[in-house]
Amino acid sequence: MVNALPARTAATPEIARIARRPFTALRSFLRSTPWVSPSAILIALVIVVPVGIMVKSAFTDIDSSGVSHGFAGFANFARLFREAALAQVIINTFVWVVAVVGGSIIVALALAQFLNKKFIGRRFVRWSLIVPWAAALVMSSTVWRFILQGSNGLLNRLLMSLGIISEPIGWYQDPRFSFISVIVVGIIVTIPFTTYVILAGLQTVPEEVHEAAKVDGAGAWRTYWNITFPLLRPSLVIATILVIVSVFNSFPVIWVITGSNTGNSTDTTITWAYKIAFRQQLDTGEAAALSVLNIVFLCIVIALYFRVLENSGGGSGRFTDAMARLFAPVQRMFGERTRRTRRLADGPSAGLRFWYRVRPAAMPVFGALIALFFLAPYLVMLVSSFKSDADLFASPASFFPTIWEWHNWVDIWQKIALADYLRNSLVIAVVSTAIVLVVSVPAAYFSARFRFAGRSLFMRLVLVTQVIAPVAVVVGLYQEFVWVDGVNQYWSIILTNAAFNLAFSTWILSGQFESVPIDIEEAAKLDGLGPFRTMIRIALPLVRPGLVTALIFSFIQVWNEFPVSLTLFNNPTKGLQTLPVGIQQFVGLQQTEYQYLFVASLIAIVPVVALFASIERHLVGGLTAGALK
Repeated sequence: MVNALPARTAATPEIARIARRPFTALRSFLRSTPWVSPSAILIALVIVVPVGIMVKSAFTDIDSSGVSHGFAGFANFARLFREAALAQVIINTFVWVVAVVGGSIIVALALAQFLNKKFIGRRFVRWSLIVPWAAALVMSSTVWRFILQGSNGLLNRLLMSLGIISEPIGWYQDPRFSFISVIVVGIIVTIPFTTYVILAGLQTVPEEVHEAAKVDGAGAWRTYWNITFPLLRPSLVIATILVIVSVFNSFPVIWVITGSNTGNSTDTTITWAYKIAFRQQLDTGEAAALSVLNIVFLCIVIALYFRVLENSGGGSGRFTDAMARLFAPVQRMFGERTRRTRRLADGPSAGLRFWYRVRPAAMPVFGALIALFFLAPYLVMLVSSFKSDADLFASPASFFPTIWEWHNWVDIWQKIALADYLRNSLVIAVVSTAIVLVVSVPAAYFSARFRFAGRSLFMRLVLVTQVIAPVAVVVGLYQEFVWVDGVNQYWSIILTNAAFNLAFSTWILSGQFESVPIDIEEAAKLDGLGPFRTMIRIALPLVRPGLVTALIFSFIQVWNEFPVSLTLFNNPTKGLQTLPVGIQQFVGLQQTEYQYLFVASLIAIVPVVALFASIERHLVGGLTAGALK
């Protein structure tokens, strides 16, 4: 992602000459300005400035109405450290990150290896993982909230039917179970992303290595733990860092499922900072202080990520070695077990011979079970969208409607301003995506093809925006847009979404432009084409798959965005809400109209899942390409 080109190239002496000649460096910088400055300016205004505002607010005395009363020193931090809930929230954050990251990686390792094999129905199984990934987390969290309900939840019905429990459990209401429940949901919704990152890493392992292992007589287990796993470790290290960032910044799962609970039994530092700023204390200074600590943690992760990337092309580096030692016991454990159970000279065991015979039929069956597991919540959503209130909250509850309420899909349009929410989301997603492409394409092309002063700084700036999620700086964003009268304005939410989606587009397109043979562009230059016309006429048609991937991925990210829209674009009296925010009005403290909530959620999910599935092949190849180069 950062080093889109190899660390050592023929241009390295030229870079050294530029460093020695200030005027040459200045000319190269000025030449790059039209190409990269729009991206840099957008990132600076929408991400860097809010971070600065947030840091300033952490040392400012701000009352509950938002009025500043001057420098406060470390008073906000002192007040934060006196909070009785702080210790629990920090422990929650640590447990949340470790459990969700560890659980999802363990499952994803096996799942990615399974999906890397060829079997009937593999594409369908991959698509089944696309659904929870492409669907907005707020939608997925909503259906899990329904499944985990107390007396009427599907999980309780199933466990009681099996005789495992004798009475319903309040999975997300009861503090004894609520945090465990959101961790399990967090693992489930994180597995698809983690699987695809590891799957992309598996596809970088040369097939010749596996063929050589087969020739030597090595079985599948020995091949994996002695050959594939060591070669996968660099990708696994990067996957671990990416998933840590994603999980740490996670907001909708905890907020939607347990956000209405009293206390802080499930809060992490991200959700608690939001509550301090906008829900409970209304203390911007204290929320900014906590957000600064969150940014410090993310900066540490970014530094580790830079270290991994810098060493990916050469030596392993101390951090990568440390991560390798972390995974080494797993490799040794399975490798030793494999050596004990099967010697190379003994040939395949009876169990392996049986597996070879049944594998053609067993693999599709296992795949179907995996697909059913990941699709089950959305099938629940579909069936429940046709239920009445009586069926939804009946006791004993039925899994299917007694009467199919087809009119729910018609009534929804009168229940809420669904057409307005769809229009708002569509306008914001289309315009934001257009800005992303217009700004990122030139920056990605110029960064891939030319060396210029400040290139490394620019690419690192792009990477930082990939790691820092909007929710981590939402306090600073809100303050910035209050000052410029941008709250509940289309332009503010559009620019915010565009800025935070530049990184992926720049990342994947830079790798795509690199893959275009330079000879083709040199021929175009000889015909009199300048850099811009060469990019438009020659390079862009050749990177169309990456362009489509960047377009669809950016559109989906904006379409599904929740926490920033909840804060910056949330005025229901004027119809200024996006779809993920607007449909949450069906969630009440006493009762939730799930049938209408599910209808609206399905209307939001189906189009983006179809779009996401259309780029699945390109996504696997491009997901870690930039990071691993």
